[in-house]
Amino acid sequence: MSKWESKRLSDVVELIDKKKYVLPVIQRSLVWNEEKIEMLFDSLLRGFSFGAIMLLKDLRNKEPLFEYRPFFRDYKVGDFIFSKSSEKLTDDLFYVIDGQQRLSAFYIGLKGSFNNKELYFDLYSKDEYIFRFFKDKVKNEVETEEGKREAKFVKVKDLYELILESDDKYEIMETLELEGRDVEKNIDRFISKINSQQVIGVDIVNINKKKNKLENRLMAVELFRRLNQGGTKLDALELMASTLKGFTASMEEFLYNDVKEFEDIGFSKDEVIKLIFLLQDNHKKKITEIDKKDADFIETKRDRIISSLKGTKQFLKASRLYSFYTSNKPSIIPLYFIAYYLFHLNKTNTEIENFFSKAENSKAFRDIYNWIYISMLNKVFRRRGAGWTAYSTGVRKILEVLKNYKNKDFPLNELFKMYEEHPLDFDREIKKERLDDYDFNFLMYILYDKNISFRKDDIDHIHPKSLLGNFPREMVDTIGNFQLLEADINRNEKRAKELKDWINSLENKEFYIKRHLIPNDEKLWESKNYEEFLKQREKLIINKLKKEII
Repeated sequence: MSKWESKRLSDVVELIDKKKYVLPVIQRSLVWNEEKIEMLFDSLLRGFSFGAIMLLKDLRNKEPLFEYRPFFRDYKVGDFIFSKSSEKLTDDLFYVIDGQQRLSAFYIGLKGSFNNKELYFDLYSKDEYIFRFFKDKVKNEVETEEGKREAKFVKVKDLYELILESDDKYEIMETLELEGRDVEKNIDRFISKINSQQVIGVDIVNINKKKNKLENRLMAVELFRRLNQGGTKLDALELMASTLKGFTASMEEFLYNDVKEFEDIGFSKDEVIKLIFLLQDNHKKKITEIDKKDADFIETKRDRIISSLKGTKQFLKASRLYSFYTSNKPSIIPLYFIAYYLFHLNKTNTEIENFFSKAENSKAFRDIYNWIYISMLNKVFRRRGAGWTAYSTGVRKILEVLKNYKNKDFPLNELFKMYEEHPLDFDREIKKERLDDYDFNFLMYILYDKNISFRKDDIDHIHPKSLLGNFPREMVDTIGNFQLLEADINRNEKRAKELKDWINSLENKEFYIKRHLIPNDEKLWESKNYEEFLKQREKLIINKLKKEII
């Protein structure tokens, strides 16, 4: 059952300030930016509709339905307040189910700040109501279609405080020491929309007293999900996160705090939720099928999940893949299954966190290392086609293998056998014939000692294309003739020089030869001997790759 009310904006803002209107744990954080807040105030003064607000009323003298948090008054991007609870409510409370972004915008604009900036209103506004955020220096001019014009920006929170004390526009103008017809009209409009007219429609939904707490929570979550298909949309995984938080508030701390340290390797809260399904041996669970079992799993296995992620991160550092993951953002798929393997070991949480601390002596480390290196070179986690889509078929088939090896040796050969039987375009052996089929970014990362990031413009032909006109294109545009060289050096210093001339012009040519795996035979530095150069350099590349596969 619900009822509609119309309210003044000032009344709503004061209720937010008194913490009568709060955000339930199922709500996400603020996502609006400065421009959206400015536009909302312009819409308000123009009289445009900005939608109703939906609240869920919770009753005094009872345990609250949800853990909850206050609105941000002074907000900085990335800030998050964790929800809290109380044994019994001392007064009626209203959870904001729909309208958080709009109410946050009004509250910040009228009483707070955004990224240390405060909202200002140009009282010289004419055809549109101009609001701007400023930090220290206020710029009293604006751009219009006719060009620049003088502006008079007044801090919105100061103007708001004045109209709460008195809604006499002439008294406010006197206090501000401003005059003029435009100023009068704008202050009058501000008073009208903020403190006189009932501009906000509020739909208050009551809790069903006949249902238990969990039933009412799930009802609210479903209402929240449906309402948030419009407005500032939540994506499917945000809705999934809200559903999990609807079962227990501990999900909020888990999703927004516990897993934050793994975002650098690609485990956002979205990816962690996917991992939760995989840890329960379910690769295809849909949002509509999420249930209390998932929340209970997280709550009971929370420390184990975090320890598995810590162990996964340690593996990346031990295998020197950490910088590749933080800079290149490759597929998260192999990390799912490293975490899966650790999670199911018959070891303590501390032991799996430190499972790869002595990596050089670990068979499991060597097997996982080889699996991820060879799989990534062969693009297993990126491939589509031949009945294999990495994020569906791939995840399913890898899970089918691994779930039979819980607390056993890592099934390296079984995984490779599964690839071959699929069949994927895959070869567990490092071969010259496959060089141009390997993942280019990962190959370059290995060749340059796992310590490099580059742009497309940094890819250079060692023997310039312009000097290899007699060779077919596939022999010129090939891994054997590619190196990484800063674009400016390539375009200016190196350009179309014979390789021999370029190398001999360098101060430290030994370093260059070693770094780029250039054959030592100087005859091969001449373009006329390019074919032999290519054969020799491909051998050097293969040898380097084989050394990296342990």
